[in-house]
Amino acid sequence: GRAVPGTTLADDGHCVQASSLDAGVCVEDAADWRGAHRRRCLPSLAVIGAMKSGTTNIMLYLQNHPQLRTSEDMIGWPQESRYFSAAHDPEAAGRNWRFYLRKYPPATDGVLTFDKSPNYLLNPKIPSVLASLMPSLKLLVCLRNPTSRAYSHLQHECRNGRVRQAEGAVFRSKSNDESSERLSFPCAPEAFDRLVRAQLAAKKDLDKCAWARGSGSGDSNVLPRGFYDCQLAPWFDRFPRSQLLALVFEDFVSSREATLEAVARVERFAGLEPFDYGRSARVAAVERLYALMPSRGGRYAPMLAATRAALDEL
Repeated sequence: GRAVPGTTLADDGHCVQASSLDAGVCVEDAADWRGAHRRRCLPSLAVIGAMKSGTTNIMLYLQNHPQLRTSEDMIGWPQESRYFSAAHDPEAAGRNWRFYLRKYPPATDGVLTFDKSPNYLLNPKIPSVLASLMPSLKLLVCLRNPTSRAYSHLQHECRNGRVRQAEGAVFRSKSNDESSERLSFPCAPEAFDRLVRAQLAAKKDLDKCAWARGSGSGDSNVLPRGFYDCQLAPWFDRFPRSQLLALVFEDFVSSREATLEAVARVERFAGLEPFDYGRSARVAAVERLYALMPSRGGRYAPMLAATRAALDEL
């Protein structure tokens, strides 16, 4: 059977089987050359999306809760895991769960881990993988008005140099093909309108859930990420609804107080003790740093009314 969350399993000789794991279960490696063991824990919570819907706002606070840690880079700065969405084969990635564990810092008693990977929501293969590995995993999803989310996503791609045009057509591309021109940030609302019109014409006969699934590999299409019903269906097939908390972007970004109230909901959902972020010098420093991030700077013109109407109808 599966171990109870909070249990530590000894993995000497790689004897631990995936069927014995669950969310919050810790695994201790064999002793290293110094005789020391290293223990890491599977996440108890996963922030699965949606992209450009405030997941970073929520993570800013969660990563500073004394009872939570997330995946980190080489210098210990919190970062998105993206383990399963970056994998060519998420099922194979699930079988290689030890590599997933290494995304997380060594465990501390009383401290849980969480996975923040907004690309998980889009990929229909990931729910079954996570449910097989961690059936009691709690899921957090942030949802935003899909029309506004799409425009924000386009500007995000534009800021990162991934929006190009050729012969009047506007499209997302990572290539530097000389036959097309890279659009600089901010992208004009007229450019977004051309992209929307082209996509609507190209996909007019395609079922929206087939469009939302795309290639099934977490591709970064701007418009179909707003088909939340299609994206959530595979998650509801594999997880009980009691294990999913949804937050609405427009509600929690209206003020710092509203954001902190949303974070408090996440704390209650995850079974954490309340934390007073307002009295934390570390949180204040991270807030100041976050405000300086390139993704927080820059303004762009409002979406054209005709574009908004077309997307609202979609």
